[in-house]
Amino acid sequence: MGMLLFSSCDEEYDVKIEIDTVEDGMHLTPSVEEITLSQDLMNEPAITFSWDPAQERANNGTITYYFKLGLPGLTTAIDKIELDAGVSEYSISHFDLNTMLYGLGVNYGSSTEIEAEIIASSEGDYFVKPEISTTKVLVTTFEIEPVNLYLVGSANPKGSEISDGIKLTEIIEGRDIGNKYQWEGNLQIGTFKFVNSLIEDEGSWSMGASSTELVQNSTNSSSDMEFTVTKSGLYSIILNKNDKEIIFGYKGFSHVWAVGTGIGVAWNMPSSTEFSWDPRNPSIFTLECNMQANNDFKLPYNDQSAGWGCPFLRPIVANANIWDHNRIQATPAGYGDDLKWWVTEEQAGPAIVTIDALNETITLEKQ
Repeated sequence: MGMLLFSSCDEEYDVKIEIDTVEDGMHLTPSVEEITLSQDLMNEPAITFSWDPAQERANNGTITYYFKLGLPGLTTAIDKIELDAGVSEYSISHFDLNTMLYGLGVNYGSSTEIEAEIIASSEGDYFVKPEISTTKVLVTTFEIEPVNLYLVGSANPKGSEISDGIKLTEIIEGRDIGNKYQWEGNLQIGTFKFVNSLIEDEGSWSMGASSTELVQNSTNSSSDMEFTVTKSGLYSIILNKNDKEIIFGYKGFSHVWAVGTGIGVAWNMPSSTEFSWDPRNPSIFTLECNMQANNDFKLPYNDQSAGWGCPFLRPIVANANIWDHNRIQATPAGYGDDLKWWVTEEQAGPAIVTIDALNETITLEKQ
């Protein structure tokens, strides 16, 4: 233990300020001196730092411990963490350390030295310099690797062989890796399931007790129960492995817009008024609008690049009343008959228009 002594230069006063100091007696120690972080172990502790109790100080103070971690010199570091009383170690997982270092400017898949510091601050009768202990560890970070999942089966228009599988899009949210997926594309009449690899048998995911339930299988087997597609066209799939949940259904159209004063939209193309769509209810498109009596409308879909020559959703007959003629037809680009819906006095005002792509219907609900 030592004292730093400061004296006043003013002869009128004889003041001495004493700052109590101590050498490092906590001996901060890492569980490893060098480590390569791993995505496979992302929730496991990577490094545990431990230390001995701080020395008692002459100011009769209560000691509070703080932990800091960052790059050498600690000018680039996370904010110091106040530790609970009685805690004498600090652990950080593979994922959290990997993420922390990336946030501090360290590239994924590279090596760097990190520095840890434990600070023992004593608040008492007068100020004393905190006791500090530091240590360093060499760390190699990992690049986040995708966990692939593939759609296979007779419903795949590319072919029914495993090698024809279609890769789903993985949704990575923080440490939630290899769990959530989404996909949108064309399927044909048939069945499908999911496999983890197109090359080796690394298991599959198939249908459970219902079409919304996933079952994990340790091997890929022809006896796996598969999901059924009864109508060819555009489909949407979202799934969650942890929740064993899948929501898939016929979407039909990638986009649906509205044009026409009958539905409260100017007769201008391309239209910027798009129907809302929810992947958890994939066949349904909805639009909140203000219907105008004695006017008409039609619905561009998929691609508006051809202007008035683009594909439109239309009624089956001319000047159709939605309440009497709720069937829709998806007419291709350049279709000849300009069929539209006609809005009556009773239908005018705030409303919700709903397109059911699977059942090929349109409904209008007054608000």
